[in-house]
Amino acid sequence: MTTTEALLIGQRRRLALTMVGGFAGVVALSLVVAIVADLADVQSAAALTDRLVPLLVFYAPAPVAAAGAYARCGGPACLTVGVVPAGVFAALVAVGSVFGVPGVGSGGDPLAGVTWSFALIGLSGAFVGYCAGVSAALLADIAGFGGDGEGDDEDDGDDEL
Repeated sequence: MTTTEALLIGQRRRLALTMVGGFAGVVALSLVVAIVADLADVQSAAALTDRLVPLLVFYAPAPVAAAGAYARCGGPACLTVGVVPAGVFAALVAVGSVFGVPGVGSGGDPLAGVTWSFALIGLSGAFVGYCAGVSAALLADIAGFGGDGEGDDEDDGDDEL
């Protein structure tokens, strides 16, 4: 697979799935811990999650997508990372509404607006990160380290002087 195909479509599907699923798990875990800490009135955990949740929801998609692009996971996987926080948030609010968790999913919440805002912010950050990762991968290929793992440095016998 050429470098362009590997960067656009993706070469490492298992790594891409691990990246997206792992990021979704971390975001879900942090949101659940934040809700539980708020409901249990645990001040130290609530203070930690007050700092961690915005970091994961707003800032983390860009570096995760950049790392995924550099690892040649492909554009779709890298951009999915940007939508993960919004999807996890919507799922958590839906589950909280169904099970009647206090303070989660009350009728006055503009769930659709908040979810779309999270998705747009995450997607734009993931796009910027993806572009940075692609640029870094291409620069690494030009500099002679990195490569797409397909044996570009093999001697196929056709580069005679």
